[in-house]
Amino acid sequence: MRIRKIATSAEQLQAQNAQMKAQLKKKNDKPFKNFLRKIGNIFIPMIPAFVGAGLIAGKYDFAN
Repeated sequence: MRIRKIATSAEQLQAQNAQMKAQLKKKNDKPFKNFLRKIGNIFIPMIPAFVGAGLIAGKYDFAN
């Protein structure tokens, strides 16, 4: 039974990783995806604020 060597060195793995990331970035660099990414970067950080405001409003209504 022979055991094949999976990776010869960490440098080769890093090079493969960089190449795969570059291919994925090139594949995903579409105008519509970039637009959605920009919109998401604006609204996604606001979600915790909406949740917090809802919790505060719910506690206020429950107290009254």
